Amino acid sequence: MKAIHFGAGNIGRGFIGYLLSKSGYEVTFVDIADSLVDAINKYKEYTVITLNTSAVKEKVRNVNAIHLKNVEELKNAVRDADLITTSIGANNLKSTGSLLRELLKERMASSTKKLDIIACENALFATSMLKEAIMENSNSEFTEYLENNVGFPNSAVDRIVPNVNIEKELPIDVAVEDFYEWDIEKGAIKINNNIQGAEFVDNLEPYLERKLFLLNGAHATIAYLGYLKGYKFIHEAINDEFIRNTVIDFHLEAVNALSIKHKISVQALKDYSKKLIGRFENAYLQDELFRVGRDPMRKLSFNDRLITPLRICNELDIEPKNILCGIGAGFLFNYIDDDKAQEIQNRIKNNGIKNAISVVSGLAEDDSLVSKIADKYEELKNLLVS
Repeated sequence: MKAIHFGAGNIGRGFIGYLLSKSGYEVTFVDIADSLVDAINKYKEYTVITLNTSAVKEKVRNVNAIHLKNVEELKNAVRDADLITTSIGANNLKSTGSLLRELLKERMASSTKKLDIIACENALFATSMLKEAIMENSNSEFTEYLENNVGFPNSAVDRIVPNVNIEKELPIDVAVEDFYEWDIEKGAIKINNNIQGAEFVDNLEPYLERKLFLLNGAHATIAYLGYLKGYKFIHEAINDEFIRNTVIDFHLEAVNALSIKHKISVQALKDYSKKLIGRFENAYLQDELFRVGRDPMRKLSFNDRLITPLRICNELDIEPKNILCGIGAGFLFNYIDDDKAQEIQNRIKNNGIKNAISVVSGLAEDDSLVSKIADKYEELKNLLVS
């Protein structure tokens, strides 16, 4: 079985590529970075270092890579692939979909071999977003080919892969936490239903939202509040009493919303929450706040990790004061080396906080939630910003 993975970064190598290799796939990475592509092709292997109280090392062997602009190599790889996966960031799905559209048309002309395409991103229904981009302006022949031959299962992915500074044998070795979860929509799979370490589920939405809210939303909240209080690492910030209490109560708000919306056991969600707090405390990861908080334009957008649980809580009449705290802190994330953070700060300066909230979050400026976010922003600004 042959797999192509778009995005040879830490998640690609340390999570998706790692599990696919363990499952017996021949893995080919696709990336735009010359140095990364060259290094993978030079070494043909790398080590995944799992960080906890002791480091566990596992080799991933027989891998190769293709540069994103090498169209001929990509055509051949896509023609022969059984599985295509991505970890490129949700913002890049549209452009990747345009590329895949042309590559799949080439495949259609020569093969009716079945294929699955799975987007492994921190976004709700990312594969559906990728499928929409692939099918844009498609004719009936191509649409029929995709429906008959290509599976587009959505998935939820969960593994923290920090840019930790540890000794590596090779420059492409990657360090990861010891926890991972990859949930895949079972009913949409065509042929790839035996990936080691993945769980195939009938209803994916609860898994997607549980992960997006309780992991990604709380993680971002730690990063933004930690930045305002002068911390560098996630494990330091989560041990701050104010931040810890905010995150625990953020979880309670999200747990209540998820249990009502999806009829999930509150105790099961609380158990998951407790496990997450332990993961945030893992000092061996040396997970920097900037990595977790970067690109607040995306993380504060309408369908992402903070605004979505806020909207759901509001719809269910659950007071989301701690989720509001994470959002307010996000609008105060003024990291100088983050262009997207600076873009938000410039909009606040030029147009005011309510306009900035509306533009970034997608909420109407006269929405009561915008006023609540603005009030929390001012409260935190007075409390935490010197």
